[in-house]
Amino acid sequence: MVGHLTDTTTVTGKETQGLSALPAAGSISDGSPRTRVDPVTDATMALRGPCPLLFLTLILLVTCLAQIIRPPDSYQNFVSEHVDFPKTRPPKGQSYCDHIMRLMSQNMAACKLTHTFIHAPASQLRTICTTRGRCNLYNECDSNVAYAVTTCWLNRPPSPPSCVYRGVPQTRRIRVACIWGLPVRFLRVV
Repeated sequence: MVGHLTDTTTVTGKETQGLSALPAAGSISDGSPRTRVDPVTDATMALRGPCPLLFLTLILLVTCLAQIIRPPDSYQNFVSEHVDFPKTRPPKGQSYCDHIMRLMSQNMAACKLTHTFIHAPASQLRTICTTRGRCNLYNECDSNVAYAVTTCWLNRPPSPPSCVYRGVPQTRRIRVACIWGLPVRFLRVV
């Protein structure tokens, strides 16, 4: 028994000497950042990092969320492009459409063919998408009430800033595209 313990101690001592010659658990055996030595099997193994598929999935999720979060900006664009309340008064000698389209097209390279302005508060237009409109399956909503609108048409096709427009003021119902209960695009006069 005693000899057996001595042998075990001797063997254990040799194992200890053998382990001290091996790299520590988790350390790199060949200096390469890609391999490690498994302390149990003494086999090299590749580093395990984040899964590329998981990374791609996260990127796609962020992209989709960015598209969903965009509607408030689109609502602001809708208001800035189509809502003119109270109606702007043009300078003397200039028509409403010439004046307002010139203001709107300062950064455009070509004359816009047609554009409609709604002369109502933005708060009233928001209700078209919720309580004061009828919506179809595509979130296109028709207003239940008529609004004062002016549709401007290009009279002659020169390039900016010399675009000439004629305008037709009307009181009509309108159709808008809605996202999250907000109008984001003017579609047409109904």
